[in-house]
Amino acid sequence: MLEHLRVAIGIQVARFHFRKWTDEVIPFAGTVSDARTVLLILPLDGSPLYPVAPVITMLRTHKRESDITVILSSQTTEALDPLQRCPVIRILPNEISTFYLPRRELITRINKRHHDLAIDLNLDFHVPSGYICRESNAPVRVGFTSKRSDTFYNFQVQTAAQENRMQRYERMANCLQMF
Repeated sequence: MLEHLRVAIGIQVARFHFRKWTDEVIPFAGTVSDARTVLLILPLDGSPLYPVAPVITMLRTHKRESDITVILSSQTTEALDPLQRCPVIRILPNEISTFYLPRRELITRINKRHHDLAIDLNLDFHVPSGYICRESNAPVRVGFTSKRSDTFYNFQVQTAAQENRMQRYERMANCLQMF
């Protein structure tokens, strides 16, 4: 109960923060293929990383590893062999506020690099990853569809409830590959 209240407050604070931010109208054709730098937010919920392989494989075929910045939870212990040459930013527990909002120091570390494309790989909406995606100032911000995601993403991938994790990531990779 208390956690739901904290999430709700965090979302309202984020909406208030981003209320005057407007997105430029852009054509999506070529946005993924033309993006020079990518911000990739891996699942923050501690779930296994192997299902995200289709998205990582798609990105690695189009981008150099040094152009993909990876964000992951400090709790993630899996080896990131396919992304070993990518810059990695670990989110420490003290860098997330009581209302699940990233603290200014974390946002500053992330925004040291400009990102043309931000991809959030969390299947369920998470306030920290959505906030980071929006705050990255990337012209294209990709995430999965949820009732709260409109504030944070301008490109949303819709998946069916009966699809498993791997199928959802394959759908995202296929959608992104079109652009």
